[in-house]
Amino acid sequence: MMKKMISILLAGVMAVGLTACSSGGKADSGTAAKGTETKTEAAAKGEAAAQTEGKSEVSWPGKQVTLYVPAAAGGGTDIFARIVATYLQEKIGATVTVVNQDAGSGMVAYESVRKAEPDGNTLLFWHTGFYVNYYSGTYDYNPNTDFTPIEMFQSGNGQVYVVNGKSEWNDLNDLVEAAKANPGQITYGCQTGGSAQLVAEILMKATDTELRLVDAASQTDKITGVMGGNIDLSAITAASARQYVDNGDLKVLGIVDAIPDPLFPETKTGVEQGYENLYWTQNLCIYGPAGMDETVAKAINEAVQGLSEDPKAKEQMESANLVMTPLNYEDSMAQFKDYDELVKNASEGVDWGK
Repeated sequence: MMKKMISILLAGVMAVGLTACSSGGKADSGTAAKGTETKTEAAAKGEAAAQTEGKSEVSWPGKQVTLYVPAAAGGGTDIFARIVATYLQEKIGATVTVVNQDAGSGMVAYESVRKAEPDGNTLLFWHTGFYVNYYSGTYDYNPNTDFTPIEMFQSGNGQVYVVNGKSEWNDLNDLVEAAKANPGQITYGCQTGGSAQLVAEILMKATDTELRLVDAASQTDKITGVMGGNIDLSAITAASARQYVDNGDLKVLGIVDAIPDPLFPETKTGVEQGYENLYWTQNLCIYGPAGMDETVAKAINEAVQGLSEDPKAKEQMESANLVMTPLNYEDSMAQFKDYDELVKNASEGVDWGK
């Protein structure tokens, strides 16, 4: 299971144009008298073979590639989608445009891609919370089987488990000991029904504990709740936690992600603390419609591999405080499978508040 300014930036990366096209081809065939190998017959055989092989061949890219983002413009996912679009456009020589469709909690964007032609020119740009939508019953279609998984970007923008700075707990083992001694009494702040709740569910299942979930919709709610003593525990971004840990208001018990966080080099991950399935990273991903030719999916994956080393893209990501590394096709496929299983298992018996 284991292996894991805005306005200035938008002005730069939103200069991605709009056009549209399609292309196709048709082969001819010939016949010859029985028992003779004429040039016409040889040509017919060659073209018949080409037709058979051509069934799995799709021309990519077209003149326009569209990335549908199930979120409003200006957020982290949208900004990174536009960085990818700008890089991809220069890389493949086709117009790459970003379309924001946040209606229906993103379902409109999902369906725009799911129902599109599987030619690689209509893609979904979203994160691993997509699996939560499916397993929580919010959305009826599985990201891995009803779409074509293409690329996963490993996020370096991780989360940490935090408690009040004066808490007697110093790591996850201390928390687990207290939770087992007081089942259902320790409060965990999160917004229910999505990825934030999933992080809590994964924590409880991996540690065999029962926490009491209380509503804390925003990161600010979580921070003020924990600092004020109204919430015992929550998970927030490492970047946000750093300043509060430095001034003693919060304490970090562990890294939510599967890999160590450079902002907290002294803190161990849940896995490093002995809990095998205790991890979650909200990685960003690219999906296509179901039925895409694998050669096209691999071509798209390959096209973004140089992103993290591209000077322009690196500068844009740094300006937005984004750390994203594209995984190769094999590693991406392994991660897609891993996330599906992780969310499926964590969701068993969960009340998602639907």
